[in-house]
Amino acid sequence: MPETNHQTNVLDPIFQPMLEYWSKYIEQSQEHAKVLLESMREAGDLKTLRRRWLDALGQSLDLYMRTPAFLEGMHQHLDLMTGLKGHAEEAAHEAAQVTGIPRMPDISGLFERVRIGHDAILSRLDAIDRKLEVLQKRKKRLKTDQRR
Repeated sequence: MPETNHQTNVLDPIFQPMLEYWSKYIEQSQEHAKVLLESMREAGDLKTLRRRWLDALGQSLDLYMRTPAFLEGMHQHLDLMTGLKGHAEEAAHEAAQVTGIPRMPDISGLFERVRIGHDAILSRLDAIDRKLEVLQKRKKRLKTDQRR
């Protein structure tokens, strides 16, 4: 038995550092696993994960949209689109004049005039209808008077 004790003592300096290394490795792995599990519990909540992702995305987009380069690009884009819209409107107006095709502003005035004329005709027909009723009542009275 003294031989095994002697062999253990001789092997201790060799195996002891390895045992310490692996025991510390296992302890650290357990700590990492605990941290990972805790973070996964938080990440497991999909609403929280989605909220965090949307918040980060919102902040990122907000910061991007406030950069001078983005604002200048938007300014140039809006100027370009406004100019193109104006040129397109001018071209359409010129084409309508050349071809004689009426455009919406021309026709909208016509619709308003037709509506006014329609209202005037209806009011005139109402007046004629009232006069006709009066004349028919007179005619009936005259017939009844002549019979007597």
